Amino acid sequence: MAVWLTITIQVVGIAAVAVLGIGMMVLARAIFKVTRSLHKVDEALTTIGRDARPVLDRARAVGENLNFIVMSVRKEVDRVSDTISVANDRLEDALEAAEERVQELGALIDVVQGEVEDTLLTATSALRGIRTGARLLRQGRRNDDEQPDVEDEEE
Repeated sequence: MAVWLTITIQVVGIAAVAVLGIGMMVLARAIFKVTRSLHKVDEALTTIGRDARPVLDRARAVGENLNFIVMSVRKEVDRVSDTISVANDRLEDALEAAEERVQELGALIDVVQGEVEDTLLTATSALRGIRTGARLLRQGRRNDDEQPDVEDEEE
């Protein structure tokens, strides 16, 4: 029985070595295929990188140009905003000055109107006094001459 056991062990050993050998060959072939695939991927990435470099460089240049344009526009907007603020301040000052002048003019007009009214009242009073004096003088002449005056009746 020892012989059969020895032969069985040897057959199992040979079969194990054969399976192990076949497995190593399959593994070696798989490693070769993976290596070849990785080499192809590496070549493809190298080609893509070489072809994409000008596109990336151009995109970087475009981005820098856009950044420059945005900064320029921002500076111009800031300048315009500052100019508008200064103009607004000046306009407010001018409006305040105009309002003060309008108030001063209104006060002057009030004074002039009062003076004109006083002058007109004085002139009217003086005219009435002159008329009254003239009428009294005419009446005195009528009494002296006994001639009625047509103008006196109208007044």
